[in-house]
Amino acid sequence: MEISLTKKTILYLLVLLWLVFSVVYIVNDVWSDYKNVQLVQAYNQGRADTINTLFQEAEKCTGFSVFTAEKEIQLIKMGCPEVGGQ
Repeated sequence: MEISLTKKTILYLLVLLWLVFSVVYIVNDVWSDYKNVQLVQAYNQGRADTINTLFQEAEKCTGFSVFTAEKEIQLIKMGCPEVGGQ
């Protein structure tokens, strides 16, 4: 079995390789953009959930803890009667 490599066959192979690499590049680029958008949306949703939880805890007019891995602090809403609010 002999394969003849004419200029036309080589050109077809090069165009096919170029198309395959182009499709792979475009799919990878679209997927990367999608992942970045999802990460930003997840971050923003987590931030909003944290702030809403903070507001809910402050409305109870009892002290509550806010902490990270290294630090912890006790907070209370300043408008609560026990703190001297109105």
